[in-house]
Amino acid sequence: MHILARIIARCSWLIASAICWVVVYDLIVLRDVGAPGDFWAPERIGSYVAFILAPAVTFIPIAHTLRIPLYDLEAIAGWSTLAFTLAFIDPGTRPPLPALLLLLVSLTISLATIFTLCSYAVGLRLFARRSQQRDFVRARRDGYLMAIFLVGLLMLAMVDVLNAVNIALLALIVFLLELFLLTRGAAR
Repeated sequence: MHILARIIARCSWLIASAICWVVVYDLIVLRDVGAPGDFWAPERIGSYVAFILAPAVTFIPIAHTLRIPLYDLEAIAGWSTLAFTLAFIDPGTRPPLPALLLLLVSLTISLATIFTLCSYAVGLRLFARRSQQRDFVRARRDGYLMAIFLVGLLMLAMVDVLNAVNIALLALIVFLLELFLLTRGAAR
């Protein structure tokens, strides 16, 4: 009976999370809530709540289950800021620098929350020692390095200098940085 209750709880969490993200998609893409100019318009206030609620419903249970410190706050801040930026800041042909920086930082944090989970899952399978398996600092570092790599590729594409050489150089920089951080941690 205990297993059935856990299965039902996880399924209801997945359904609630999916519904929240569908609402966010609907607000940003289909309804374009950023179009009305009034900050206190009812549909905008509802979108503010949805932009915070979707990552909260998704990432708070993950953070508590895996016991990752501050992961839930990081995910809520990153994803809600990304949704707000996508919905309410008009990119135009040349967005202003603060809007562009807000988009890139929130995209980096959002991607890092996903890549942190991927790195943690790989670490559970790959590392033999238990202390290495559950190393959230390593998983978070790997998540941010991968997110910075992808956002770096996006920035290179935005300034029209994305080519194979620049991709290889950026990948080499990220690889060497990770290698340096791994050897530094092993020396302690």
